[in-house]
Amino acid sequence: MRMKGRVKKHSLKFISAFLSLFLWVYVLNSEKVKFEKTVTLEYILPSDMMFSERPATEVTFMIEGPRAFVRTVAEREDRLVIDLNRASRGSVKRQLNFSVDINPTQLNLPFGMVVERVLPRKIAIKLERKASRILPVKPQFVGSLPDKVALMNVVLTPEEVEVYGPRSLIGKLTHLSTRPIELESLVGAEETQVEVALPDERLTLTSGHDIKLYYQLKAASANFELTNLPIKFLTHSKVITSQVKKANVKLLVPEKVMKNRSNISSTVQIWADIPADARGRVEVPLRVILPPSIHLLEIKPKTIIVNIQ
Repeated sequence: MRMKGRVKKHSLKFISAFLSLFLWVYVLNSEKVKFEKTVTLEYILPSDMMFSERPATEVTFMIEGPRAFVRTVAEREDRLVIDLNRASRGSVKRQLNFSVDINPTQLNLPFGMVVERVLPRKIAIKLERKASRILPVKPQFVGSLPDKVALMNVVLTPEEVEVYGPRSLIGKLTHLSTRPIELESLVGAEETQVEVALPDERLTLTSGHDIKLYYQLKAASANFELTNLPIKFLTHSKVITSQVKKANVKLLVPEKVMKNRSNISSTVQIWADIPADARGRVEVPLRVILPPSIHLLEIKPKTIIVNIQ
C-alpha cells in the first residue's frame, strides 16, 4: 500500500510539472507581439502602357499576433500582384494617373494574426502610352591613342537601332550613344564589339544587341619592324609551292610593350589562307596575327602567288 501511495504521489508531481511546463510554453507562444513584414509588389501592365514614373516596389505590413507564428510569417516570401489592366479602366477612357489601395486582407495570415497598418496604404500609379523609334547610334570614346596615331573610317554596324519606352521620353531622343570605348584598347585590331548605353531604365532595345565598331588607325611612322618572317599556309591541299616564303611587317608597338622585343617577334604570325576549291596558280592575300595592343601598319608583300596541285 505504501509503494502504491509513493508511485501515485510521484505521478501527480510529474503530471503537475508537465502541465506547468505546457501552460508556460502555451502562454509564452500565445503572447501577442507586433512586428513588421515587407512584401514585394508585382505589377501587370496594359500591353500598350508603361510607367511614366516608377511606383513603389514594396509595402510594409504592421502585424500583431501570437508569438508562435511570428517567425513563420516574417521569413515567408510574399508577393502581391497588382493588375493594372482593371485598375486603369475609367468610365469613359482609360485612366493614366490613379492610385491603388493595398487592402490588409490581401496578405494571407494564420488565425489570430491581424494587420494593423499598411505603409503606404495607397500606391500612386502614373502610366504613359508606349512608343518606339529607330535612332542612330554614335560611338563614345574615352582615353587617348598613342602619339601621332589617328582614328579613321569609323563605322558602326548596324548604324541604327530600335528602342521603345514612354512616349514622352522617346520623343525627346535624337540618337543613342555606345558605352564608353577605350581608345587604347583599339590598338591591335580593326573591329570590336560595342554596346548601346540606354539613358533611362524604362527604355528597351528591340534590335541592335549585336553591334560592331569597324575602324582604321593611321600612324605617321612605325616604331618597330620585323623582317623575313616565315609565311604559314592554311590549306586542305598537300602540294603547295611558292617562290615567296617570307614577309616583312611594320608595326606600331606601345612603349610598355617595347621592352620585350623578343616576345614581340615570337608572337607575330603571317598566314596565307588558301581557298578550299583553289587549283593552279592563285594570288592569295597575307594575314597577320598580332598580340593584343600591337597594330599593323604595313606588310610586304601584301599578296603572294602560289601553285596548288
